Amino acid sequence: MSINRSAHTITTQFCPFDINGVESLKERRQLPAQTGHNRVVQEIMSPDGLSLGYYKVSSRQQGKVVIENNNPFLQLSYTISGHKSYHTNSGRTMLASIDKHQYNYLFFPKQEIHLDWQANTQLEIFEMGISLRFFFDFLPEEHPLFPVLSKSVHHNEAALLSKANLPLQANISTILYDMLNCPLEDRYKQLYLKAKTIELLAIQLMQFEQLMGIPRPEIFTRTLRKEDVERMHLARDIIVRNMNSPCTLIDLAHQVGTNDAYLKSHFKQVFGTTVYGYLQNVKMQHAKELLAQGKSISEVTYLSGYKRVSHFARAFKKHFGYTPGILKG
Repeated sequence: MSINRSAHTITTQFCPFDINGVESLKERRQLPAQTGHNRVVQEIMSPDGLSLGYYKVSSRQQGKVVIENNNPFLQLSYTISGHKSYHTNSGRTMLASIDKHQYNYLFFPKQEIHLDWQANTQLEIFEMGISLRFFFDFLPEEHPLFPVLSKSVHHNEAALLSKANLPLQANISTILYDMLNCPLEDRYKQLYLKAKTIELLAIQLMQFEQLMGIPRPEIFTRTLRKEDVERMHLARDIIVRNMNSPCTLIDLAHQVGTNDAYLKSHFKQVFGTTVYGYLQNVKMQHAKELLAQGKSISEVTYLSGYKRVSHFARAFKKHFGYTPGILKG
């Protein structure tokens, strides 16, 4: 995929794309020219059915790329800065809208997909294409994304797989930049990209379950009795209701009828994270929503149960990979 620009009109670039279209590692790089051309493009395609594109564009005009897709594939779509949207049906139907510091999973069938971005913005994005064969090799059938993707593939319909965009956390961004700046060559770079893609999927698939509040699949909870699982759901509800004045683990355990050792073990087994980790996620997601509603950082600090703005800002950055001030920019 290549992004083009015109100084006076909306430029529509038609870009043929085939996720299975190379027999050896292919790379393309276009950096800003000395004339001040304002775009950076880096693209890597691997015969493993993987592609990585990095695009950084400054444009005074609205931009558009029409992706002429020759094979169905999954796209992991990340926005570092700016805003982008995808349309189908010759550009008439909105498929996805992804703001800065967000990402999502998209299924692209064999059809045209329109990528649009706004005028007067600094757009910085990653696009990670993964063949269906590769992705299904690592997507467990028990994962909540599996039936959504399978249905989209069966009906050959473009789809946004997660109803809500996911936060682009620092560990994910780090992997993407590592892949982009890999110092290896040829077959070793191909191996590196494959390994990093698997690492990326492991982190993101787990994150999806955690951020959506989805219990761990039955395969991971089969050793727990039904009443133990129900206790953990009750504990989760208590955590959410009292996120700014949390009780101790012992008190929480007593409220749900167990002890703190079982609480710690069973909670992680059901939800894939610790009690504290779940609490932090709930608090940070709520704080982000408050900031998006226009509340000041100092107000959100207080509402999130922090006494100092610096402490809140540090926790927010650790969780999302960027400071809360970015959301107020």
